[in-house]
Amino acid sequence: MVVAGDGRYDTNLGPDSESFRWFMPDQPFRSLAPQTLMRDYYEPRLIAKLMDCTQDGNCARVLHPVPPVAGLNRQLPTVRITEVKPIRPGWAQVNIEVNETSDAGSGRKSGVYGVKLLMNNREVSRDPDDSSAKPSTLNEWRQANLSPPGDDQGNRYWGLEVQLPTDGKPLQFSAYSFNSDRVKSDTARLAWTPPQGPLAMPPRVRRAFVLTIGVNDYSESRLALNFAVPDAQLISQRLASIPGYEMRHASLTTARLQGGSVRSVTREDIDKALGILAGFPPGPYQTELKAAGFDASALDNATPDDIVIISFSGHGFADTSGNFALVPSNARWPVTDAGPQADTVIDAAQLTMWLRAIKAQEIAFIIDACHSGAAVNTPDFKPGPMGDPGLGQLAFDKGLRILAATQADDVALENASLAQGFLTAALGEGLTPTGGPADLNRDGKVLLDEWLRYAVARLPSLNEEVRRGGGAMAARGVRLVMRAPSAAPPKSQEPSLFDFNSAPSPVALRGQP
Repeated sequence: MVVAGDGRYDTNLGPDSESFRWFMPDQPFRSLAPQTLMRDYYEPRLIAKLMDCTQDGNCARVLHPVPPVAGLNRQLPTVRITEVKPIRPGWAQVNIEVNETSDAGSGRKSGVYGVKLLMNNREVSRDPDDSSAKPSTLNEWRQANLSPPGDDQGNRYWGLEVQLPTDGKPLQFSAYSFNSDRVKSDTARLAWTPPQGPLAMPPRVRRAFVLTIGVNDYSESRLALNFAVPDAQLISQRLASIPGYEMRHASLTTARLQGGSVRSVTREDIDKALGILAGFPPGPYQTELKAAGFDASALDNATPDDIVIISFSGHGFADTSGNFALVPSNARWPVTDAGPQADTVIDAAQLTMWLRAIKAQEIAFIIDACHSGAAVNTPDFKPGPMGDPGLGQLAFDKGLRILAATQADDVALENASLAQGFLTAALGEGLTPTGGPADLNRDGKVLLDEWLRYAVARLPSLNEEVRRGGGAMAARGVRLVMRAPSAAPPKSQEPSLFDFNSAPSPVALRGQP
């Protein structure tokens, strides 16, 4: 842990650590949990930022002033998990009580805003749950997360239904809420073992859903790519089998058909495939996808016994505010515009909505597209229980692993000598039918997170090897989002892995789990 003179801090202990507490001058006999001041005072990479900005003389611009804590509502609601009870095979109801508190001296109340429920440290339910809410101010956040009125004592009660894994292992439930200033309460925890007997559900078959998306062909012909479809094919090949799982593959890729027509991958196609995984009835969407030329018969509603791996290769775009979107075939991007039209792309909010609804045990999302780091690394993102909207917050809350091909302000290249995008080529190299160099600790297994981390470590050197070898770069379409050329030496593409899990993935892609 490190603390600067103005109180901002960085730590790897986690927001619920009991290794340190806050003491404030106006309340010297009361200690507060770390997350109380996390939103304003937590500064990831604090030491590096201080060293860099001190050297450059721009700390006032890079490190925005922290607000005084005197006006912050530090009165926190108290949360209890009162009961977990089975309601039908494979499902339980978790009863939560949240009590509003008040300060006897000032009369200030905590308020109760929203509640989040986690199972084995991953979010499984929340209330309110408005997927369309995109609050940007504190007042908007309060409106979107205001809890229902409580009883005469200000207490609120929730009964949240949760789908359970069927392996019979003990589960750890946890819950928390927020006060009126978006400060997180202490976390309530309860260990629970699923029942045996009539309410026990027979073990489900564990399934691995692999959805690969590759977009070479665009309605705007100048956007055409060469190797996005081969990227999708390579990921599908490398994940042809995963030990212990029934494989369920589906692929959405563009294609040149007989007669000169083109099979597109539209925004609607991607929505339907994600919607099936997220819990919508599969039949109608499968029928519509089949009519569009795609076989989605292997897709189904994901359960907590399943894993989901999604890859997208194609164009990505981030606007000047850092808002990221995937660019499907039918996106409209007039040549005179700096970016695609917002209503024709799949933005991060839409991705967040679908991914939040997927109930899989493990989810990995691979984005081989320009500016893909902006999918998570938005200007205000901090990895912690902030209660914010966005894909980064979801990655933290749900344990979602996101591998992005580039930093938020950079491009992703495809290469003719590799016949792949660089990120996908690194992934393909890391995983072989018998294991591969992604077995970083040489234990005979390649875990899901090892595979993703291998690509992060390998891509810069792969880029350099290709450059030294004189491989021809095929950056078609990328020119629309690349920065102006400069005399500076070429910069290696730097991928980003957003993985906020405290433990390695339990999914072994090769070897026995």
